[in-house]
Amino acid sequence: METSVQFITENNQPAFAVIPYAEYEDMRRRLEIAEKKAEQVTVPLDVAEMNVLQGYSLVKAWRIYLKKTQKEVAAALGITQSAFSQIEKSNSNHTETLLKIANYFGISIEQLTE
Repeated sequence: METSVQFITENNQPAFAVIPYAEYEDMRRRLEIAEKKAEQVTVPLDVAEMNVLQGYSLVKAWRIYLKKTQKEVAAALGITQSAFSQIEKSNSNHTETLLKIANYFGISIEQLTE
């Protein structure tokens, strides 16, 4: 969505940016949602360290943190261990796949994507 902006200047410098009220409300609503989402998403330090310091995907870090094997998770998802291994290695899994994993782990999908 392209925003219609009107600039008001003082001393030949931009001083104010004016946008339609509906666009302002939409931006405000999206910001509130993002702030609430950021407040709610927590990740244990062990998971964060595996992700950042060791380079593990969040899926792999959570699996290890929860003391699950690839085989256990794969069986719960109804896929092969090798298919789950590929999911752990990927940084672009489908939302539906991540949702299934998050549900199995008992965490929110945001904890696998942040």
